[in-house]
Amino acid sequence: MLVTVAALVAVGLPPAAGQNTAAPAPRPTSIIERMGVAMAFPAARHAIAFGPFTPPRHIVGVALLPPFHGEDTRANRGIGFEYADLAGRLYALAEWPANGGTLAHFPSLGAQEPECPDARTFSRGTRPNGIVWSTTRGLIMTLQADGANDARTLELEWRKLIRRGVCR
Repeated sequence: MLVTVAALVAVGLPPAAGQNTAAPAPRPTSIIERMGVAMAFPAARHAIAFGPFTPPRHIVGVALLPPFHGEDTRANRGIGFEYADLAGRLYALAEWPANGGTLAHFPSLGAQEPECPDARTFSRGTRPNGIVWSTTRGLIMTLQADGANDARTLELEWRKLIRRGVCR
């Protein structure tokens, strides 16, 4: 008898009436997880050859990113951070060595910022939804809202990052 019960449990009996068997809804994949490979910050930091700017907010995810330009080597790989602002909005900040890559094909952002003079915008679909810029240290960076945020909110977050030194 015990063997029969064990066999039935192993093959999976149908659930009892009224028992909830639905699995919890999976968390949507973040922007940085779609861009690269999610991993712990120390592992991602070890796999890149530059000192990244770390967002000052609550970091909720880190990913190692393929190069912006060039071969997939430690010297060319990037890092991405998913972080939450004080209001709980999620942002994805990505950083790469430029390695000869250019921002020339991105449309101008139009916002003037002395510390980040080469700021551009990029789109997913038909609407601009991200900011891309280069730094004085030879990095290319992007900022995107992970969720529904308007362009004004995104630009305000970008300016907060500039005041904290993201362009230096």
